Amino acid sequence: MAISLDEVKKLAELSRIALSEEEMEKMRGEIDSILEYIDTIQKVELPSAPSGSVYFDEVNVMREDADPHEAGIHMEKLLAQASRREGNYLKVKKILG
Repeated sequence: MAISLDEVKKLAELSRIALSEEEMEKMRGEIDSILEYIDTIQKVELPSAPSGSVYFDEVNVMREDADPHEAGIHMEKLLAQASRREGNYLKVKKILG
């Protein structure tokens, strides 16, 4: 399975990556290697999972949310504990420039 230079060019455009002709040729070789490896992996025969496998016995242990509380009922109580606040928002120190 070989990838064409046109396909590499299209992938570069979709990824918004500028590649020279030399880089596109190198990328084509790398993508070909990856595709060959994937093809090899897909041909590997895997043993079937034994019945009663732990992966198939999983069940959802979460309860149904049958009686949710009213939206915002605890908001004021929580915001009152904040050291700084602005309206319904917590005011925090700016960490990003």
